[in-house]
Amino acid sequence: MTLEDAKKKIKEKAEAEWEEFKKTGSMLCQGFALGADDALETLDKVESSGNPEQLTLKELAHEMRKIFRFKYLTACNKITGNSPIGLDLFTGDKPWFSSDGYWVDNYVVAGGSLVIPVALLSMDLDLSEYADENGEIDFSRCIVEVEE
Repeated sequence: MTLEDAKKKIKEKAEAEWEEFKKTGSMLCQGFALGADDALETLDKVESSGNPEQLTLKELAHEMRKIFRFKYLTACNKITGNSPIGLDLFTGDKPWFSSDGYWVDNYVVAGGSLVIPVALLSMDLDLSEYADENGEIDFSRCIVEVEE
């Protein structure tokens, strides 16, 4: 989970607790809402570590979008393990994760995607937000849509 994901989740919880407090007057709900608001205020002060040696898939997608024109960035690994072997840039419709362990879309034959070997990256890729309960990366979830 990224910092932004955490902030969004806490904000949603705070809003739900404030709504419940308005309906019921529950001091417990008010306390939860105030605590969530305080947590958000604290998280707004958190600065990025700025570690250029490790990026999340979302951060990498936004950096790559400065160079390439694409809509989706995915990571895949046809071999078991937690290390991706490739990144795919897709320009067309949203790709899907195949039973073979990689991302595909309708435009692969027409050149609508670009595969970049992860070994070419000059930093580590942090895919921990896609890990399951056993710590294994679920590559079927490793997709980022980049806004145009």
